[in-house]
Amino acid sequence: MSDHDENQLPKLRGSKKQLGWAYKIRAALAVLDPTSELLTKELEAQFWIDNRSILGEVNFPKTLPQLSGTEAHIKWAFAIRSKLADIFPEMPVLRSQTDAKFWIENRRMFDFAVLGFKLAPVESANKQS
Repeated sequence: MSDHDENQLPKLRGSKKQLGWAYKIRAALAVLDPTSELLTKELEAQFWIDNRSILGEVNFPKTLPQLSGTEAHIKWAFAIRSKLADIFPEMPVLRSQTDAKFWIENRRMFDFAVLGFKLAPVESANKQS
């Protein structure tokens, strides 16, 4: 089995609340073990929640509020918000904006923020002329 991209994995089934956790848990397993057959075989959100111990000692960041919108929009917005949360976990907008449409419509701004942070020269920021 080859490595999995989160966008290529099958959709999970469950409530909106379950899906939020399940996608996060499955994504963490995809990083730890990208060849795991569980990534494509287990489609019930409840399975991922009940078996989150397969990840070992993974600490998830502070829980973000549930997103609202269609299932497709929530999945897309979740990915956008998660990418931003990885870099800026305490950013207030992560908790204040729960409409999936907001995250999708503003995705370019968040992509630039993440890209700018990743490309910023670390040494020059610490040096004083």
